[in-house]
Amino acid sequence: MSTQHDVVIIGAGPAGSTAATILAEQGLDVVVIEREHFPRFHIGESLLPASVRIFERLGVHEPIRKAFIHKPGGKWLYGSIEVAGDFNKSDRKASFKDHPYSYLVERSIFDQILIQRSEECGADVRFGTEVNEVITENDRIVGVKCRDEDGNTAELHARLVIDATGLRALIPSKLGLREINQPQRMGMYCQYAARPTRDDVKAGWFVGQMFYDGWTWLLRLPEDRFSVGVVMTVDRFQKSRLSPTDLVEKMVEENDLLNHGMTLDRRRISDVMVTGNMASSSQNLAGEGWVAVGDAAYFIDPCYSSGVHLAMKSAEMVADIVSAQPATEKIPSTVFDSYQKEMRSHEKSVHHMVDAFYIASRNTSVQKMVTTFQGGYLNRRFVTFVGGDFLTNSRMIRRVHQISNVVKSIFGNNAAKSPENSPLYLFDPTLNHDQDGRDSSKKAA
Repeated sequence: MSTQHDVVIIGAGPAGSTAATILAEQGLDVVVIEREHFPRFHIGESLLPASVRIFERLGVHEPIRKAFIHKPGGKWLYGSIEVAGDFNKSDRKASFKDHPYSYLVERSIFDQILIQRSEECGADVRFGTEVNEVITENDRIVGVKCRDEDGNTAELHARLVIDATGLRALIPSKLGLREINQPQRMGMYCQYAARPTRDDVKAGWFVGQMFYDGWTWLLRLPEDRFSVGVVMTVDRFQKSRLSPTDLVEKMVEENDLLNHGMTLDRRRISDVMVTGNMASSSQNLAGEGWVAVGDAAYFIDPCYSSGVHLAMKSAEMVADIVSAQPATEKIPSTVFDSYQKEMRSHEKSVHHMVDAFYIASRNTSVQKMVTTFQGGYLNRRFVTFVGGDFLTNSRMIRRVHQISNVVKSIFGNNAAKSPENSPLYLFDPTLNHDQDGRDSSKKAA
């Protein structure tokens, strides 16, 4: 069976559902293909206040507000230094000045709220159906071939195919456009049952703690549950000689935030899951007959909780561009030039901040520099950035990145000299670090 549509969207996560809702509201014929059934688990519970405007546009803010924990800000622990980003203390330019808050969500429920709204607006959503091939004609993608769980196949032709497949990045991967960023980092995460013991965690703050070249997070969820996560380089994980489950459980016992942020009667209530690639990017975000949104466009280390916001913002931009095109004509790739340019600017700005974050994890001098973000003018600009306005203060972020690199070049990765800053000392006492932070093993004389 072959059918013709305006838009086929692959993936029903926040990016796919955002595009589907906006396009369907404009009267376009939209089909969403999703290989899983909802509700389903997904990581990415910490949202940004800049997304609230999109929630309101989609008509989902009220059910989100009722379902989830209010998030007033984020806090990072740099050893003994605490840097808080209170969303109430952004600068005057912040897009979220009138709604300085966000939410800690369960993605199974959050994603279902979004895609149900797409269906209400007229999108045809097909769960349990997988795209196994894209259809091309004269170097242009014109549709997809898919199969449902009963083995029924279909060919769906469209003026545009939107890739919202997340880290799979189906179309960029098929076209050889996907790149893994280095160094390769991995995330390990699960849920615990416990009660919060830190006031900031009780109040719904995102709280993360830095260690050498990595970090942990602790997020409160409803019904006395927590999202617990650890991010580190693949190389350091391999040198730990632990399984992901053993490593996370060890960190819960040894990491200050995880150990003291939950009551001691805590217990793990889910399997430890792994994301093996915490940073990747597609060389092109659009081509003839297709465009990538969300994590299919690029995925950035989640230390600043940017993923869901960038997914929804990218989808909103694409949907608005598509809605403005003549209804009976093919959509040329050139209409997405402005989209690609702006999304690359977002990517670069967030990458600068993420890189500075990891430099600070390895360098005590940069950690001391971080104290400048604890209050006043710089803190307001920092809060505006981490609230989701990634381009408003991009010049400041670029300077922070440059200064961090200069300090690193002068002092090296001196944080490695302190054993408590590296979790590997907990797991592998034979591991040592030389002056510039490279790993080396002690050799017997």
